[in-house]
This record gives sequence, C-alpha cells and structure tokens, in this order.
Amino acid sequence: MKYGMKLSDRISTLLILGLCAFFFVKSADFTALGALFPRVVIIILASLALLQFILTFTRRKEKESFEYMAFRHVPTLLSLALMVGWAVLIPVLGFLVSALIFFPLITLYLDRTAPPRKKVKRAATAWLTSIAFWLFFTKVLYVPFPTGILF
Repeated sequence: MKYGMKLSDRISTLLILGLCAFFFVKSADFTALGALFPRVVIIILASLALLQFILTFTRRKEKESFEYMAFRHVPTLLSLALMVGWAVLIPVLGFLVSALIFFPLITLYLDRTAPPRKKVKRAATAWLTSIAFWLFFTKVLYVPFPTGILF
C-alpha cells in the first residue's frame, strides 16, 4: 500500500476518533438511560476506528489492496441521493414505509452484480431489519417515529 493511502486512512480515523470524543462528552448532558445507546454506538465506532488506525501500520499483500481499482463517483453519488431521498420522504411517508422502500433499493443497488437469488435474500433482509428496528424502538423502547400520511 502506498504511503499516501495509509496517511489518509490515519487522518480519517483520527477525525472519527475526535468526533467520537466530542459526542461522548456531549452525551454527558443526557440522562443516564438517554446516554446509554449513544455511548454504546460511540464506543463501538471508536473501537473500530482505533482498529483501523492500528491496521494502517501493518503491511498488506499487494493482492489485498484496492489501489489498482479506479474510484467511481457515480455509485457514491447515487447512494447519497437515495439516502437524501429517504430522509426527505420520512416526514411524508413515515419512517417504516420509507425504510421499506429505500433500504432494499440501496441494498440492491450497492450489490447489483449479485445473482437474483441473493438479491431477493438481501431485499428480504433489508425489509426484516427495517421492521425489527421499527418494532423494537416503537413497541419496546416507546420511541415515537414519524408516521407520515399513511398512518
């Protein structure tokens, strides 16, 4: 791996660690139970960033590197557009309906070369995950989600 790639990985992981530290400190303003979930997510994210930072000091075999691949902006921009569209439609359609539309779409788009059988499994996984997430937060934790015009 080239030095520049490792340097950019190190800088990005340090930025993520800085954001984690910032939000961890900000979560002190929450109640004890209110801070629990954000802090768990922050700790997991910081742990993964720290692992990534440590891995930048190891040597990888050339075949494991993605340097030979040209970066394509179109998939990134289309994924971003799908996520923005999802965020815009949450107040209109509600969280659950918009998640059931957009999560399978983005999953299928990002893995568009998969065989049809895998695509069906991945779309079903996206639907089930969306439903499970919604049920857990609305029925167990009593967190209100936007309902939109359909409910």
